[in-house]
Amino acid sequence: MAVSTVDLLVDAKYNPVFQDSITSKTKLAPGISMAKFLGGDNDPVTLTHITDDDQKVLLAKQYVLHAEAMRTINSKDATKEFKDFRLQVVEGLYRAEEGENLDVSDGLNYLMSRGLAVVYELIGLDGKIAIEKTFDLAVYWKDNIQFDKMILDYDNYNPDNTLNAQIILVMPEVISPWTVTFNNNIETRYNNINQVTNELLEVLRTTASA
Repeated sequence: MAVSTVDLLVDAKYNPVFQDSITSKTKLAPGISMAKFLGGDNDPVTLTHITDDDQKVLLAKQYVLHAEAMRTINSKDATKEFKDFRLQVVEGLYRAEEGENLDVSDGLNYLMSRGLAVVYELIGLDGKIAIEKTFDLAVYWKDNIQFDKMILDYDNYNPDNTLNAQIILVMPEVISPWTVTFNNNIETRYNNINQVTNELLEVLRTTASA
C-alpha cells in the first residue's frame, strides 16, 4: 500500500478522549480493553508509572489502532481464514527499568513504551504458535489493514532449535485529534537480521534447522 494520511472516525463509546479516566478496564473496542496490551503473555504491567492523565489518553489512543487490528482476527466478524486460531499479545506496553531513559535509539522498547508497537503471536488449537499460518496472517494484514510498519519476525533461539514466528506491528503516532499517517512498510527478519524489505519472505521449518 502507498503512504496515506487519514482522519480516523472513532466510536465515541471507545474513544479514550471521552472516558472519565484511563485504566486497565478502559474499553478500546468490542471485547478489547487496555488490559490486553499491558505487558504481554505472563508478564503484565500496570499504568501506575504514568502519572500524567494526558499521557494515558495518548497511550490508549494508540492501542485503539491495535485493537482494531486484533479484531480482524479475534472478533466474531473476523475473516474465517483464521477461525481456528487466536491472536495473542506477547509484548505490549514496555515499562522502563529504574534509571532507564528511553529514546528513539532504543528501537522496539521505545516504540512499545509509547503504545506504538505490539508483538503478536498466532496460536492454533493445539496451543502452539502456528508458524505457517503466521505468514498467512502477515499477508492478510498487508492486504487488508494499514500500519506504519509490519515486521514478520522469525527466529530459532529456542534451546531445541525449533522455529518461532511473531509479527511486530507498529502503528503511526496519533496526532490530535485522530490524524494518522500510514507508511505501510513491511520487513522480514530472521534471528534479528533483516532478510528482505518491502516484501514478505516465508521461512520454513526445514530452512531454519538446516
